Amino acid sequence: MNTVARSHADDVGSLPGMRAARREAFVRLGVETLGDLLRLAPRRYEDRRHPRPTADIEAGETALVVGRVRSSKSFRTRAGLSILEATIADASGTAIARWFYRGFMPTPLPEDRRVALFGVVKTVKNAQPEFKSPELERLAEEGVDDPGCGRFVPVHPRTAGLSAAVVRRAVWDALPAALDVPDPLPAPLRAAHDLPALGETLRALHFPDDLEEAERARRRLAFDELLVHELLLAERRQARRATAAPPLPFPARVRARIEARLPFELTPGQVKAVDEIVADLEQPVPMNRLLQGDVGSGKTAVAVYALLGAVARGLQVAFMAPTEVLARQHTQTLERMLTGSRVRLEQLAGGRRGKGRTAALARIAAGEADVVVGTHAVLSADVQFADLGLVIVDEQHKFGVRQRRELVAKGGTKAAWRRPHCLVMTATPIPRTLALTVWGDMEVSVIEGRIPGRAPVETCVVTAQEARDVMPRVRAELAAGRQAYVIYPLVEESDKIALKDAQAGHERWTRALPEHRVGLLHGRLKRDEKERVMEAFRTGEVAVLVATVVVEVGVDVPNASLLIVEHAERFGLSQLHQLRGRIGRGTTGGLCILVDRSREETPARLEILAADTDGFAIAEEDLKLRGVGDLFGTRQHGRPAFRAAVLPRDLPVLMEARTAADALLSEDPALEAHPALARALKARRSLLDDV
Repeated sequence: MNTVARSHADDVGSLPGMRAARREAFVRLGVETLGDLLRLAPRRYEDRRHPRPTADIEAGETALVVGRVRSSKSFRTRAGLSILEATIADASGTAIARWFYRGFMPTPLPEDRRVALFGVVKTVKNAQPEFKSPELERLAEEGVDDPGCGRFVPVHPRTAGLSAAVVRRAVWDALPAALDVPDPLPAPLRAAHDLPALGETLRALHFPDDLEEAERARRRLAFDELLVHELLLAERRQARRATAAPPLPFPARVRARIEARLPFELTPGQVKAVDEIVADLEQPVPMNRLLQGDVGSGKTAVAVYALLGAVARGLQVAFMAPTEVLARQHTQTLERMLTGSRVRLEQLAGGRRGKGRTAALARIAAGEADVVVGTHAVLSADVQFADLGLVIVDEQHKFGVRQRRELVAKGGTKAAWRRPHCLVMTATPIPRTLALTVWGDMEVSVIEGRIPGRAPVETCVVTAQEARDVMPRVRAELAAGRQAYVIYPLVEESDKIALKDAQAGHERWTRALPEHRVGLLHGRLKRDEKERVMEAFRTGEVAVLVATVVVEVGVDVPNASLLIVEHAERFGLSQLHQLRGRIGRGTTGGLCILVDRSREETPARLEILAADTDGFAIAEEDLKLRGVGDLFGTRQHGRPAFRAAVLPRDLPVLMEARTAADALLSEDPALEAHPALARALKARRSLLDDV
């Protein structure tokens, strides 16, 4: 093992053989220092403890061969493919290995060089195993410890320009720096949770003696990550409790007036959520609550309940939605509910310009607008409230942490020392086991059940061949005056991946349905064009909307009864469930057709979606399949992306970390006795505040 003295703070470029291009590749992995590199947890391990004699290997085996290069050559085929071929000899015989390249001619391996081959044996001819593109390790001479042979070998995350062997060698060379990494966990805390010291953890993480040791090391790093995350959440909760907000009492007479204005009787699930929100609003500290509700559960009515309570106390409400179409939809809903009331409603979206916007800003600043509904435009510096008491954010995952804080910070000119209450809503069901993990700085309300009267949506999975029979159903729905969505995974055709795309799909559907208007919606359109297309679909001018997942969030088109998802095998279950929520919003029900073009047996997970309409149960299954990062987009919008922690598997570790975080902050609120933890918390705070 390399024993050169190195520090964890050294740049990764200080390692042997680290050319500029290679360093840039490491930076793309999030690795800039040796400390970063040592925390790059392997994705898996390969058992390369025992080389196999070439004479004993059979076709189809995964085998490790250690020997010397007897011969090697490079040549180019007529098709322009370059091939590197090598014969490797050990004491029992020889093996052949071939590697394939396009665009350059590889250099032959030096004769008599000691190497290791690891991979699947394609064939065995004349007792000579043949490998196709095996992992190649250039080994030191016998008797010298090597990172790629004779052990459980780590396979790390990698990127273009970095092979597994290159990353492994870099980690091997950086290992001496592990002794220099300051351990943020005090010894008593490590002992209480049976955690190894950090230096030993980093060694065992990459080059363990056995897989149990590797898992123990991963668990230690998972605890570190989750502890810092829980410290941050605890810090935010404490800061909120120390901030003043206007208490909003809801006496019986106010509640009776609000309920009389709602167009329907609240469901038991809505009543429970309302009670939880009211209990928060009556306190003199800012509410910070997440309202979860599956598609069709009635979140907007619950939000309106809170909104009317704030207006009844003479306070303003900001209601923010991610798109102008959604903002307009919320405005229309509020106008219907508030007909005949004295509530003054103002709409503020990015498309509003000139004198109209100036006049609206003046009314908001003077307190002459009770409820302001808008998009990101509400965050603009020129938007000033007189006395903002409640902020409602719809589809919160479309907004970052910083954006929500900017809106909450607009407390108003009458009471700048106060902060408004905050209610954020999501139609993305978060598994109950993870709600407090992903949104641990918020209280969580869940609306159980659906609004009575919503017609059911049938879901079926069809193969590519069966999809040819879908057109008659589409024509029948359109003939009945209803509308349809067709969803594609790509905007346009790709050379890299063979998937159907929305632009070509739009052309096909336009040709197939000449008597109907077919719209196209995707993320590359300009905002105004997106809004026009979506508005045309909402009003019925467009009969079929061909789109990407840009329609996943919230637009209400009750007349849409049919949803077709192309390449459904490419989508997560929760995403498909959200897409399915675009139909069945009226009284006619709907049909969701998932087209599976995987050319394999229908994935069992798609059948889960066809059999279940409970978004929370579906999210639990999706979580098991894809992980928390992919499921909730936690690498965006201010939510944590963990390297070592794997949720929900590490929920027990999370609970230990939460307990430890609370204990640490109660004893040492500023973490003065734990400087390494304080630095880690500062870095985490900076990372999430920038999102």
